[in-house]
Amino acid sequence: MQIDLWLSAVIFGFSVSGILFLVSLGISIGFGLMRIVNMEQMLYYTFGAYMTYTMLTWTGNYWLGMVAAIVVAAFLGFIVETQLLRRVYGREMMFTMVVTFSVFLIGIGLVQYIWGLDPKPVPSPTQFMVPIFGVKMPIYRLLVISIALFVYILVQIFLNKTIIGKAIRAGIENPQNVQGLGINIYKIFTLTFVVASGLAGLGGALNAPLTMTGPYMGFDMLLFAFITVILGGLGSIKGTLVSALILGQVISIGGTIWSPLSFVAPFVVMFFVILIRPTGLYGVAGKAFGFE
Repeated sequence: MQIDLWLSAVIFGFSVSGILFLVSLGISIGFGLMRIVNMEQMLYYTFGAYMTYTMLTWTGNYWLGMVAAIVVAAFLGFIVETQLLRRVYGREMMFTMVVTFSVFLIGIGLVQYIWGLDPKPVPSPTQFMVPIFGVKMPIYRLLVISIALFVYILVQIFLNKTIIGKAIRAGIENPQNVQGLGINIYKIFTLTFVVASGLAGLGGALNAPLTMTGPYMGFDMLLFAFITVILGGLGSIKGTLVSALILGQVISIGGTIWSPLSFVAPFVVMFFVILIRPTGLYGVAGKAFGFE
């Protein structure tokens, strides 16, 4: 029975890692490319969860709700980036944090107005269990892990094999040089932000059956997302994935040992890593937290 418990904790931890990776990617890339701390990413995560709940209520189809979550989150990201964030590029980091956090709070108010304060349950799209080393695991958890890995592979292919992706990578390293080549950096910003917002919405859709969908769900995820990007290194996609894998296990296994550890242990891990590597696991030296 003890082995079953620990194996379940590990599998659950990987599913938590998948959610963390999807919702943290936008914060990491947003800082690396646009030099802003886009705290409103968790708004798209929240809207993604609620759109999944709404479409599931209307149609009974969870997967249709997931598609709606991605589309709505990406559209909201497009509106925010083109109408607001373009006006704050190049400003001080603290200024962008206040602006994006204000957007997040306004969005939470809209969520409360539209859906109310009561949490909304989203049932899992499948109840099937699969045996892994003799232990039955929910297949939905494995789907979450598979989708997150698939997204990571797609992102890596996009960044390394396409012209736009290479421009984004170059923009992360040196936006001025990219503009000097005649590339419209703002179009790259918009595309990157829309994709990141859609992935945050996907994270909300995937996490909705695992947790109750509520207006303040973004606040809890915001803390863990920031720990993820700081631990991995701001601007590093590989670092975001590695730190998400670490933190997912820390949250799941720590909570199995003693439930308060699921919240406290990630902060402890971040504390010790930052003592050794102030820029995070894969951060760029000299640019941690926006300081040159």
